[in-house]
Amino acid sequence: MSAGTSCTDVDWGCEHSPMAGDAALSIVSCRVSVKDISKLSARLAETVVDTSWMAALDKGTQRAYRKTVEETSAILCEIFKVVPGSPVAEEFGELMVSMGSARALKSLLGHTEVPLAELWKPQRKQNEGFDFHTICGNGRLNFGEAKYSGNGSPHGLAISQVSDFIEAEKHHRDYVHLSSICPEPAELLANDEFGVVAAFSINGKNHVTIMNNALASAIELSKKFGLKQIFLVGVSNDA
Repeated sequence: MSAGTSCTDVDWGCEHSPMAGDAALSIVSCRVSVKDISKLSARLAETVVDTSWMAALDKGTQRAYRKTVEETSAILCEIFKVVPGSPVAEEFGELMVSMGSARALKSLLGHTEVPLAELWKPQRKQNEGFDFHTICGNGRLNFGEAKYSGNGSPHGLAISQVSDFIEAEKHHRDYVHLSSICPEPAELLANDEFGVVAAFSINGKNHVTIMNNALASAIELSKKFGLKQIFLVGVSNDA
């Protein structure tokens, strides 16, 4: 399992690049370089208002989610309104990291993006659990945690939060939702077949060193829980 080759995502204003991982422990690393914040913010807004994923749900489940999706997508679209040249706000930054990471995993590894967790699991300021999810080619769900800092590279915070959430079984708490949204991968989750994503902002010139430090922590995480797969995604604002 490798992250393929570098590619430019013109539509989202980003570049995606593979980084060093650990094949023996199924740890894959990659980096997102944001080149155009305005273009990215527009794509983020388009993504959260796209409700096409609900069409596959039964009528009752659609009604259960409809208001939550409407209310949360409106809040998120306000966050996505950025002024060119202005500093990245923390709320926008965390969403940039989470959604940008899911996009990179799709681009480099062919993952399928699950609708953003905030759309179907209200968690504004409540730290309810994992921020985003993807499904990889082997059918496993991956549970993603995103951390943003305007002046640091919080890979340690992202990885420690993943550890805390696994211990609290917050991935299994998502099953009631995921069994409707993506039923087959959710069944694998019920048998402890899942992966995790630690996503974080990168600040600093030596991205290789930062990602290698994150890899060292991810190796410890893998050994602690015997995880099937881990994905590390560093996101830098180079606009």
